[in-house]
Amino acid sequence: MDDKNRDFEITPKLVFDLNLALYLDLVAALEGAGAVTYRQMAARVLNISMDARGDGDTGLSTVLEGIARGFAGHGDGMSIELLKAARGLREDEAMGDIPMRPDES
Repeated sequence: MDDKNRDFEITPKLVFDLNLALYLDLVAALEGAGAVTYRQMAARVLNISMDARGDGDTGLSTVLEGIARGFAGHGDGMSIELLKAARGLREDEAMGDIPMRPDES
């Protein structure tokens, strides 16, 4: 190992930041390909955030809600408040959050 890499410390924050950056790039690629919308990702991340808050993990919940807000701000710009209110509906396709399977014909 050379000298300039010897002092490079892999911290939990660095790992989280890199994972998040890769995840956001993946979502952008999937959205560009038409496989998923930013609103769908906002709803999914918001669900995880709300579950984390329910479990008492306020810090994680706050971070995830911020990510969900970022996703919701793209495309049609649906509000987080509306996504929160519609949480129970997202178990079906009422809000369009579950992508349709491609036709296999």
